[in-house]
Amino acid sequence: MGASASKIKFRESLTSLTTRDVSPTDTEFWDELWKIPSSSEEVFELLTPSNARKLRDDRFENLATLFTQATAQLCQIVETPYTIYFDQALNCVRVLTRVIPFLLEKGDLGERDRNVELLCWGAGVGGGGGGSGSEGGGETTTNV
Repeated sequence: MGASASKIKFRESLTSLTTRDVSPTDTEFWDELWKIPSSSEEVFELLTPSNARKLRDDRFENLATLFTQATAQLCQIVETPYTIYFDQALNCVRVLTRVIPFLLEKGDLGERDRNVELLCWGAGVGGGGGGSGSEGGGETTTNV
């Protein structure tokens, strides 16, 4: 895949994340996202601050899945450290580096975000609002 084709595909994937619900079990979507060759410059250019905030505010389940999928990918790559997976690991790290500041931003502004607390420190994101505890959903892993 050429540089411009991969950039277009990455942009399309980000658009999907911000405009529609993407299932945590859609392994084709998530596997493809991590395999798109992307430089750090492309990730930061295409995943703009407004897109990251939109993802956080309007499609938190997608953001939570993105977070857990990237983390799961990194864990799998640590367990099976073959060089063919290193580019995927870089993509995961680049995406996490871009979204984590926006994920934690509300807390820095003095607002408590229960979803972020559950995602980062709990068992996962609960289903919807107002429930007690976590439902543990959204922790589907993909294969490298």
